[in-house]
Amino acid sequence: MIRHNLGYKLMALVVALALWSFVNAERNPQISKPIPVPIMVNNEAENYVAELDVRDAIVTVQGSKSAVDEIGSEDLSVTADLTGIGEWREGTQAVSVQARLKKPNASLDIIVNPKTVNVKLEMKDNKRLPVEFASVPPLGYAYNNLAITPANVTIRGRMSEVSRVKKVVFIGPIPTGSIDGSFSIQPVDLRGVPVTGVELIPQKVHVKVDLVEVPASKKVIVSPDISGMPQFPAKITKVTVTPLMVTLQGRPAALVNVTTIDTERIYVNDATGTITQDVDLRLPYGVTTAERGKVRVTVYITSPAP
Repeated sequence: MIRHNLGYKLMALVVALALWSFVNAERNPQISKPIPVPIMVNNEAENYVAELDVRDAIVTVQGSKSAVDEIGSEDLSVTADLTGIGEWREGTQAVSVQARLKKPNASLDIIVNPKTVNVKLEMKDNKRLPVEFASVPPLGYAYNNLAITPANVTIRGRMSEVSRVKKVVFIGPIPTGSIDGSFSIQPVDLRGVPVTGVELIPQKVHVKVDLVEVPASKKVIVSPDISGMPQFPAKITKVTVTPLMVTLQGRPAALVNVTTIDTERIYVNDATGTITQDVDLRLPYGVTTAERGKVRVTVYITSPAP
């Protein structure tokens, strides 16, 4: 009886396996998924910089949907191995691109595109430059006791980029008071444009500087203070001041709103002719003049002809 039913049983097993395969394929089909992955350079020569003409490769992962869906760019490694370059010299050479799963999975296949990339080789260079503190102090203030540590830094990178760097400048906040801390620095070219693609050693420097108040200066017009009226029928025809403008010196807060400066009062009551006087200026508290003297005011008074 068992032998008599063996054929039927084998047939049933085959049908069951086929049905299981069909259902499994429907639920977990074979798929492929393209994933962009950055290309890393391996075995770069110490004195050269390698630049790829393609930065990312497309890795196509093939296998069952459940396995493929678990793979992301972080699970893949794509490299351009420079070991095969026979002679290191400046120029462009083609190297092969390899892709692999960081955790091997025999059920998955991977295909990488492109299979080769062009690598441009350029010699490295380095130089040392002082760090410059180029911040402009606010009006009426100056920087004092500036100390930058280290005073000089190393610029390293491609020879073409290193040669563009003419200055290394402090790029911290504009100080509104004394500062003492660690700040970033930046390489720039002759026009002050930042140069990218180079490495600074170190990347930060310690800056200590005091912001101190210094006298400000400002040129203003002298305004004569004339009081009274000449004796009738005489009248004032003109007023001159020598010098017409003076330079005021003092704290910025004391000068900010000053646009003119008055003289001491000059009285012309009952005058019948021209008056010339050397008079002082009415200076605000804490303000002096660079000229350190009086101004001459001439009040021209004329009478009509009889």
